[in-house]
Amino acid sequence: MLHTLANSLIPHSLGYHPNTMSHKVLITGGSGYLGGTLLVRLPAANIIQSENVFALVRNDSQADAVKQYGATPLQFDISDAAAVRDVVLTNRITIVYFLVDPVGSSAQVNFIRALAEVKKVVGGDVHFLHVSLSRVDEW
Repeated sequence: MLHTLANSLIPHSLGYHPNTMSHKVLITGGSGYLGGTLLVRLPAANIIQSENVFALVRNDSQADAVKQYGATPLQFDISDAAAVRDVVLTNRITIVYFLVDPVGSSAQVNFIRALAEVKKVVGGDVHFLHVSLSRVDEW
């Protein structure tokens, strides 16, 4: 079950296959419900090395929480295009799970533009996955 869930969260249909290109993954909202679930289950699936997993956090306690799952915490402003570009290029991130801000669109554009630059550098596929979740009890 763990392997199936985590496997379903990696974009096989978009060109990712285990043991091919070494993707680096950024999970925004790494301490939230979706991001936290992904971080918890990803290591058990054994489909990506933990040193290639980064998680966006807002504070030190969230950073400590994501570290326990082997992810490298990152703190930056997703609305700042230059900051997003710097983080994505410096870490050569090729897969972004955008699990925050389901309403806005400017931050998503920042990540997509940064991924386009990474694609030029690494020469392989890049992926942007925008996922949102609303619980019925929130309405």
